[in-house]
Amino acid sequence: MANISLSVIIPSKNNKYHVSDIIKRIAAELPGEEVEFIVIDMNSSDDSVICALEEIKNNHLRGCVIQSGGGSISSALNTGIYKSDGKYITFVYPSRMYKNYIADYLKTADKTAAEFVFAVPSGVGGLPVEDNVLRRNGSDKIDASALMTELIYSRVFFDFTAVMLKREYLLRNHIKFYEDCHFGYAEAFIYNVLLHQPQIACADILLERHTENAAVKENPPENVNCYERIDAMLKVYDTLKLQRRDNLKLIELFEYQKLPSVVISVVDMLRKQNFSFQAIRKSLKQKGYSQLLRVSHCTEPELKKKILMCKFAPWFYQ
Repeated sequence: MANISLSVIIPSKNNKYHVSDIIKRIAAELPGEEVEFIVIDMNSSDDSVICALEEIKNNHLRGCVIQSGGGSISSALNTGIYKSDGKYITFVYPSRMYKNYIADYLKTADKTAAEFVFAVPSGVGGLPVEDNVLRRNGSDKIDASALMTELIYSRVFFDFTAVMLKREYLLRNHIKFYEDCHFGYAEAFIYNVLLHQPQIACADILLERHTENAAVKENPPENVNCYERIDAMLKVYDTLKLQRRDNLKLIELFEYQKLPSVVISVVDMLRKQNFSFQAIRKSLKQKGYSQLLRVSHCTEPELKKKILMCKFAPWFYQ
């Protein structure tokens, strides 16, 4: 059996045409590469399963379609990881596709022996990859802790649906998605990947969205609990204190910048849904999340201002 370079994991629900398009485009982008396609069908009501199977079979490609039922997308992605056989894994969503990047990712991974490869989407400010703040002791390697710091401060952005990960790295470190999490699962997964300090490489390309045949992104269902993102970040925080107990600066940064920023983002989301501030504050207190609204010298001024207004002057909160 030939070695498989890449496993492309595609979660899908009622996206038969888009999944077929993804398979065609990636297969055309990687001629000569051994690639497998793992389509995780989440209880589609159309003939997505048949269309995906036919696309794989008719083009003599490796792959399979797994029916995951009505469970969470986190559970579906975990299934894809453990069913995959590729050296590397990437996740492709029908609603968020990028143009012709995977070949560059594979070249970057081969050149650098990276366990985590990403690139910067165009139009989001870019990543200062030449900045020594991300380098380890002046080397060409990107430091995982430095990258986490930039993520916590939102000074760098990359899309979860355009990263490439070494499968053996995920399995060796027992990294997986939080199966009970519907909101914030991807963010938590990326932080857990970085906490185990992978070899990181940034591909020398700017990602460009493929919008021509992209599926329409559905809004989160109304019953999705936005508090799940806070719970997910608390789990990451516990892992951080265990995995990186030597990095007190990073622990403090997560406690006084990341956690309160997530709580504030949930407050903003609930405000947009027309919940009263009184109801939001009561809910935060009941769930214990109000205790996360703490500040220190590493809390950004704008966040500090919003925290103080949320706690002491909600009538000024915008």
